[in-house]
This record gives sequence, C-alpha cells and structure tokens, in this order.
Amino acid sequence: MATVSVSVQTVVHEQYGNCLSLENEKYTLMFPLDYGIRIIHFSLREGCNVFFHDVEEAIKQEGDAFHKMGSDGWKLRGGHRLWTSPEAFPRTYAPDDQPISWKETDHGVILTSQPEPWTHLQKEIEVRFVEDEVELIHRVTNVGAWTIETAPWSLNVMAPGGTAVIPQVSRDTGLLPNRNLILWPYTKMNDERVEWGDDAIVVKQSRDAASAFKIGINHEPGLVACIYPDVTFELRFEHIEGAVYPDGGCSFECYTNEHMMELETLAPLDKLEPLQTAEHKETWKLVTGRTVSHYRNQ
Repeated sequence: MATVSVSVQTVVHEQYGNCLSLENEKYTLMFPLDYGIRIIHFSLREGCNVFFHDVEEAIKQEGDAFHKMGSDGWKLRGGHRLWTSPEAFPRTYAPDDQPISWKETDHGVILTSQPEPWTHLQKEIEVRFVEDEVELIHRVTNVGAWTIETAPWSLNVMAPGGTAVIPQVSRDTGLLPNRNLILWPYTKMNDERVEWGDDAIVVKQSRDAASAFKIGINHEPGLVACIYPDVTFELRFEHIEGAVYPDGGCSFECYTNEHMMELETLAPLDKLEPLQTAEHKETWKLVTGRTVSHYRNQ
C-alpha cells in the first residue's frame, strides 16, 4: 500500500473556528478541535468544500433530555460525523460539543472524542492518505460496564445541489430476491427528486423541497457518487453478505431535505462487550468530468 506525504497544522478558520488542517498534494481536510469528532471540510486543493456547513445552525435538536445530559442540545453542524445505529432519541443525538484529541501518524491523523457519559461510547476516526484516495477507519468502543448492541454509522452531509447515484444490486439470485428497499414514514415513492432506474437509483438534492426523503438498501456494490458541476465525490465501503445490518438490513442510506443530502454507510450490528471496539471503513475520492451515466451498471 503506497502512502504519500502530508501536512498537518492547527489553524483558525473564519467559519469553522479552531481546526486541524490536513493536506497532501491533492486534498484538503479540516477537523474542528472544539467539538466533534467531525470532518467539516473536504475538497481538492484550492477547491470548494463538498460538505454542507450549517452556518445558520438551522438544523438542531433541543429539549429537556439534553439538559439532563448537561447540554443545550445537538446541532447538525454539517460535514462528516460518526454516529451509532439503530437511531433513537435522545441516545443517538448525544451532543458532540466537547474538544477532541488528535495525534499525527506517518500518513494522516487519528481523531478521538471524549467518552460520551450518556451512551458509554467513545468514538475515533483514523484518516490517512493512500495514493489518490482518503481512507477513514471509524472505531466505536464500549467504555461502559454492560454489553451494547450497536453498529458504527458514518454520515456524509453533502453540500446542496448534488446528485447522488446509487448503483443497484445486480447479483443473480434466481428465484430469490437480491435486494431490499427500506422506506421511512415521510418517504414518498413519487417524489420528484428520485429516479428509480433498473441500474441505479438517482436522488437529487433540491432547495425547493417541501419535505424530507430517505431510503435504505443492502448496497452490495459498495460505491456511491455525489455529482456536482465541477467535482464528484466517490464513496466506497464494504457490504458484508450475510451480515445483520440495522434498519431492516441497510448497509447504505440516503437522506435529503431542502438544506443538504446525507450519504450514510453502516456496519453490521455487533454486541460490544465492555472495552470492545467495532470498526467500519470508508474510502473517499474526488474526481472531475464524471456524469450519472458513468456510475450506472457499476
């Protein structure tokens, strides 16, 4: 596995605040240091951020449950974050509003959150440059005294205006089904933002959307793209055949509203004993000149 040289420095960004900046000759990533763990910025060098940043803090959760946690609430903020599935309120929304720690490696950085008193989980993301890609190893550790059944859940909150291309499962299973489609109560099958293609599902983010839309699938291809006019975000992960996934068998979920789009990958459910860790890997790449047709029949 070939690795490349990286530059790591602390900076004060006008929008993101105190951050860690990670760069190589192709990419720039930024990680907030005062909350997280988050990857708030991902771009080509000198390019535009492909992640959504909630400047106006329009998306948040508040209420008495958070006061009991010693917090004012949970904020979406944007960027890439590490959650745990299945989703439940308020457990999933444990605020990531405390400073993170980090250490540099030969090929990137390791980011570590403080243990969450509410969930008894500690989260870590190792980020490393490998050739022309970025690898992320997500780790969730049970720091409590009881067994927890959960799954690492990686959410990429994409900037508005993107088009997600989700290749369909093509494995021939004869008389048996080869895919599932999971729908949420607010999901409308005739939503104008989605195209139900035989080779791919295409979802467009729209600032004019009146409601949210979400689907989940057993995504065996392990490749999703989010296309913008100037750049395309490629997301790869491993779907493990036969594993038990959350939400009725989802290894990938796509959510969108009027603000942004989320590309979400999930690991299989696992029973974590005290001090046991679960891992989940994603690979990112930014490319130019790609269209929807490029990702059909992948």
